[in-house]
Amino acid sequence: MIVSQPDRVLLRRELEAFAPHLSGVILDIGGGTGKRYRGFFPHATSIRALDINPDLKPDIVGDAEAMPIPDASIDGVVCSQMLEHVPHPSRALAEMYRVLKPGGKAILTVPQLNELHEEPHDYYRYTKHGLKTLCEEAGFRIVELKQRGKYHGVMAQNRIRRWIDHLRPYERAWAMLLLGPVTLLYTKYALWRDKHDHSAASAKHAIGWSLLLEKPSN
Repeated sequence: MIVSQPDRVLLRRELEAFAPHLSGVILDIGGGTGKRYRGFFPHATSIRALDINPDLKPDIVGDAEAMPIPDASIDGVVCSQMLEHVPHPSRALAEMYRVLKPGGKAILTVPQLNELHEEPHDYYRYTKHGLKTLCEEAGFRIVELKQRGKYHGVMAQNRIRRWIDHLRPYERAWAMLLLGPVTLLYTKYALWRDKHDHSAASAKHAIGWSLLLEKPSN
């Protein structure tokens, strides 16, 4: 049993939609053990995880702001829910651009609204306008930008995250028995409300953003 969250559901959908655009040698930046996203890329030649924490035993131990990887040597990049944890995101994006081959693509996901987590290394939240500026200044072409959630999803996500932090269901069996079914229903309801709420007011709220980027070939 797990605690359902709107953000997790939407992240999976958007990664599944973007994944076919990446092939060849794929680099998962901030990927820890490298197991998180392997299932999305069965068509890849290889997937290598880069992480700054050696205890996680990534394929490559390194800093996203100064990756120990040659120029133009990677076909695709995945950087999911990590950019908020680097002190200088413009440097990390410049590094992604550097290691990608011309014509290579990157999947980037970031939060706009999130609780504090992985402190003290939790530095930023992003609007779509700030993201566009950062990515374009790094040299990327934005192929597609998707919004994760609207007002109802944001409210459900925030409440569920507070329940997780307060009740600690992954440590307490009774809390998981309570939150498992409740959050499953609440997540489905919130996403249904978002789907059917076409108001501009609702669309001003976002859990986060997912982008498909390309390094131009010329």
